[in-house]
Amino acid sequence: MAHTVLARKWRPKKFKDLVGQNNAVTILQNIIAKQRLHHAYLLTGTRGVGKTTIARIIAKALNCLSPENNEPCGTCDNCKEIDIGRFVDVIEIDAASNTGVDNIREVLENSQYAPTSGQYKIYIIDEVHMLSKSAFNAMLKTLEEPPTHVVFILATTDPQKVPITVLSRCLQLKLRNLSAQEIEAHLANILTKEQQLFELNALEKLAIAANGSMRDALSLTDQAIAFSSSSIDLTTVQQMLGISDDSSIFTIFDAIINKNSNLIVNTCQRLSSEGANLESILEQISETLFKISIAQLSTQNTSENIQELASKISLQDCQLYFEISNLGLEQIRKSNQKYPIFTMTLLRMVAFTIGSDKEKEIVIQSNNAKTSIQTNQIDLKPKIIETTEIIIEATPITEKVIIEEKNKVTSAPQQKASDNPPWEESITSDEELVEENATSKDNEDNLPSEDKHFSSWIDFVSELDFSAIPSSIGMVMNNATQHNNIRDNEIQLNINSVYQNSINAETVDFIEKILFSTYQQDFDISFNFVEEQIKDSLKEVQKTKIEQKQIEAVNSINNDEIIQDMLNNFSAKITPNSIQVI
Repeated sequence: MAHTVLARKWRPKKFKDLVGQNNAVTILQNIIAKQRLHHAYLLTGTRGVGKTTIARIIAKALNCLSPENNEPCGTCDNCKEIDIGRFVDVIEIDAASNTGVDNIREVLENSQYAPTSGQYKIYIIDEVHMLSKSAFNAMLKTLEEPPTHVVFILATTDPQKVPITVLSRCLQLKLRNLSAQEIEAHLANILTKEQQLFELNALEKLAIAANGSMRDALSLTDQAIAFSSSSIDLTTVQQMLGISDDSSIFTIFDAIINKNSNLIVNTCQRLSSEGANLESILEQISETLFKISIAQLSTQNTSENIQELASKISLQDCQLYFEISNLGLEQIRKSNQKYPIFTMTLLRMVAFTIGSDKEKEIVIQSNNAKTSIQTNQIDLKPKIIETTEIIIEATPITEKVIIEEKNKVTSAPQQKASDNPPWEESITSDEELVEENATSKDNEDNLPSEDKHFSSWIDFVSELDFSAIPSSIGMVMNNATQHNNIRDNEIQLNINSVYQNSINAETVDFIEKILFSTYQQDFDISFNFVEEQIKDSLKEVQKTKIEQKQIEAVNSINNDEIIQDMLNNFSAKITPNSIQVI
């Protein structure tokens, strides 16, 4: 087959190509530089984080004919033969297939012979925890005092099953799970080189689904390429992974809060008929409950939707729902009939709600949080209440109110221009203001290009049309921020180190060309890679503006006198998530 899967094609060949394992790489490079080689290494970590890959890079670094800066050159005969698995002095053993003591004895007997082509004879034993107890005992002495030309590299996903006598004889390197941000940046870099179109929000879903494994992420990306017709978009990835969008998750929570079991059953049937992965959706529900609990008991910033749910669900109910959700996950993973368990898990949240019909005031005070959640007292005396539901849709310029009462939809009659109420007059003035701003903006755009001067990076990228810019370069420009003021036509930018692989000479040249075409002036771009999150990039600024507009829209609705009269006099209510900035 001519095609090579992404996980094999883009497997790192040098230490610098590894993603997210800086601690292990630093230790190994220092060991090689100072020639303080250990006779046995134990690499631990979950699947797909690079254990076997690092073992092969160590083998190349120790046997490379012309190493460079503690890195294997990758071009000599020894490096090439190790890459294709034909180097006679690098022996890879699958402990899962060779568990017996006889297999280990054969390895130990051959270890006494000097290497044939390289400087060291390397034994890579994968999934070493699968060896039998007798096999471990047989290798103890050799593992502690091997010949000077032998290096053992053991790899395992379950170090707890490795005897302590073996652990004490090895230099242990723990490889961590990769963050979703690191995986997303690496996928964007690979797909750009593969000339494959993609959407960043689709890569974010793939990175989350990979659960810290780069190999899983690349395998899912291969699947997404095969599943999509041209570009990897969000809809395609959601269909492939069987996950739901946020609207379905919030619909489920609204049904639970309002005890609408019919809506829960209908939603579960719809998700099942669409072929959704019910286990993944239940995981999304658990994650949402975790965010709600964080919003209730800490001062961390959360989205508007999470804050709204946190104000409607009591602390006890949130903890109970989380336990019910986790119990449902445990059950759904053991059963082939997932739909009944999924549906019953959600109905169980309605059935076992704690004290939602009682007057409740919960005040939690601690060193870093104060949460107050109240529900109105329920009058148990029989009475008839006519309920009016107000659905409010807000835009930056106007608010539209639709009143639904007893399945009848009515709207306020239009008034003559002379009878316009104050809020309609303000709308007219806002529209005039928008037209004035638009005219002013057009006049600015028509200015000669030589009159434009670079002021700041955020102002520059805010005016760009990113639809004409490659996705990977747009991602870099969106997440970068200016380090200091312009000086001698030099612009220094800060960016998180996870985007380092996406920045090369072509990226810098492309950005410099855009700057020249905008300001008719040559600029030199340089990047500083930092570990902390960049808070004043275009991406973060736009996110903050959207959140602020949503808060202003909600406040304008809540402070409207007419709407308050409807709420007080007609037992009306504002439906959740009905206030949206368009």
